[in-house]
Amino acid sequence: MPGRQWDPASKAKVVLEGLKGRSESAICKHHRIKPAEYRSWRKQFLANVARPMEPRNSARPPSGMPRRVWEESAKALHVAQELIEALPVPVFFKARDGKHLGANRAWEAYFGVNRDAFIGRTVRELFADTPEIAAKHQAADDDLWNNPGTRSYELEVPIADGTTRHTLNYKATFTDADGKIAGLIGAIIDITERKRAEQRQTIEHRVTRILSESDTAAEAMPGVLAAFCETLGWACGARWSLDNEAVGFRCEETWGGGDPALASFLAESAQTTFQPGQAGLIRRTLGRGEPVWIVDVAGEAGFLRGKRAARAGLRSAFAFPIRLGDDVLGALEFFHRETQAPDEWLLKTGVAIGLQIGHFMARTQAERELRYSEARFRSLTALSSDWYWEQDEELRLTFMSARFVERTGIDPAPFIGRKRWDQPAPNLTESDWARHRALLERHEPFFDFEIERVAPDGNSVWLSVSGEPVFEDRKFRGYRGVGTDITDRKRGQAVLRAAYDELARSNSELQQFAYVASHDLQEPLRMIGSYTQLLERRYVDKLDADAREFMGFIVDGATRMKQLIEDLLAYSRVGTRGKELQRVPAQAALDRALVNLRAAIESARAQVTHDALPDVSADDTQLTQLFQNLIGNAIKFKKPDDPIRVRVGVQDTGSEWRFSVSDNGIGIEPQYYERIFMMFQRLHTRDEYPGTGIGLAICKKVVDRHRGRIWVESAPGKGSTFHFTLPKNQRGQS
Repeated sequence: MPGRQWDPASKAKVVLEGLKGRSESAICKHHRIKPAEYRSWRKQFLANVARPMEPRNSARPPSGMPRRVWEESAKALHVAQELIEALPVPVFFKARDGKHLGANRAWEAYFGVNRDAFIGRTVRELFADTPEIAAKHQAADDDLWNNPGTRSYELEVPIADGTTRHTLNYKATFTDADGKIAGLIGAIIDITERKRAEQRQTIEHRVTRILSESDTAAEAMPGVLAAFCETLGWACGARWSLDNEAVGFRCEETWGGGDPALASFLAESAQTTFQPGQAGLIRRTLGRGEPVWIVDVAGEAGFLRGKRAARAGLRSAFAFPIRLGDDVLGALEFFHRETQAPDEWLLKTGVAIGLQIGHFMARTQAERELRYSEARFRSLTALSSDWYWEQDEELRLTFMSARFVERTGIDPAPFIGRKRWDQPAPNLTESDWARHRALLERHEPFFDFEIERVAPDGNSVWLSVSGEPVFEDRKFRGYRGVGTDITDRKRGQAVLRAAYDELARSNSELQQFAYVASHDLQEPLRMIGSYTQLLERRYVDKLDADAREFMGFIVDGATRMKQLIEDLLAYSRVGTRGKELQRVPAQAALDRALVNLRAAIESARAQVTHDALPDVSADDTQLTQLFQNLIGNAIKFKKPDDPIRVRVGVQDTGSEWRFSVSDNGIGIEPQYYERIFMMFQRLHTRDEYPGTGIGLAICKKVVDRHRGRIWVESAPGKGSTFHFTLPKNQRGQS
């Protein structure tokens, strides 16, 4: 730290951070000191630590050393010794010959050895009962003697309470006054809890992955047993289950790492069924629902497999239950090749794994029962007139029972894997589908949603579907529901609706006809009466030119009255005297219309062309009348000097045929597009263009009867195109 004055105690504390495992770079960065400065402090600290082991006269400074320097050094020594003694981690010192020089109180408490008793002893003497541990320590020391500096390594060691602990050992060499390596100082950090947390995390992660990838306990358990043994160093394991039929316990799956002796022992266990009891390993675990630990399998009374386990080279064992709440579903057992004292941490870890496996077994059992229930439900729906369907979480249809095709005649294959709205329905608009999608995305149930589909024979099939959302562990999984064929009902409704509409139209027409008969049709009659009276008053004895003129008026009025009456009758008969709709050639209907118009076509020198026309579902007489009226109007409303050209076209739009009759006549202004299809709506005087104003009204009524649409596209002086549509496949309807 810039400007800071470092006293001996502060320097010693910084050096001790390194002895507790903190890296040099981290220490220098935190305290804002240079690495060279830190190393100098560490060298001085270790030299001070070594000084109590050097012969000297403590009453006065060594020869040649100023008293002030000697006093400061003595103070630093005292600080270092006090700090080391107060450290909560074990710290020890060794001389160059490998013999211990001393240790702090934490070391004494950790190993349960009086520090005065081990002064002058080597590491091999200290760990006489565990030579493999002594060898690892000695190897680290030898490396330091050959390559002075610092070292760290992990090692399991026995401590005062008889347990084995995971330790992280830090060691550093120090020099004497001549700069030669005088010994080393070491610190021990207990990392048992960290290592166990890592082991437990490793086990739980492996077990979770194995269970998530497995469909049954039999498939998962070998991997679970291997994960436990390989992570914690146990030799073999097995799963036991409750055998309800034999009223006992049976070994299900085992794992032994390929060792022949272990494989033989596990095979014998798999052939054994135990009755409930309070002795042994598995019987106690399953009987009490608690973990059990056996230190010596050969010496455990009541452990029937103990001697066989010992012959396989096994020494200790433990087992824990597989639980789901208060229910015990089975147990896992594990064996070790060395004698192991009871380990509470390991037992608690086992209990946690047992709960995890219990939930897995319960889930897989529930899934099996669900699959059975669904299969039973599907078999029941197969016997019903309705069909069963399913959607996934993406709202795609994943299943439709066989009853669907039986009832509707529609192949379900084009619908599977797709959303309901991916296939258009004639009765539903985009807004209808949007409302249905929104309801499904809110995961709400729906009922009696009606959809119109087209069967292979071209007829409409009406479906009514209802569905409920499916949730698993509070997660949305899709929909399932039933569907019903309501075609007969919809057709009946359509017939009733058509009859009602026809009756309403007929009543309206009768009223309108009565109005016409009482008003407009009186006008020609009044003309006849008026002119007849004039003939009587003025020309009683003879008829002159005027009389003949009056007679002409009479004939003209009578003719117009006759035509008007005929047109009205034709209009009223469209809905009342039409034939049943059948498959007929549109070309034949057009040909008859052209024959009827031959005189007008030849007189006007009109040119009429047409596309190849298809077969349609129609009343052929009314279709002829429709073509005749549209082509006749095209010839009538012509430009004075232009040759007449009329074109009859057709387009296949999928569900209907769209016909067109185009001309190069005078055209129509947009504000009259709707008006011209109403009765008696004339846009010109009789002197300009003859007619009664009923022709296009008849056209509209014919198209309406065929469930089509009629409209015009036009502009003044640029001709007109009249469009009308005829739906496909409406045979038998009217």
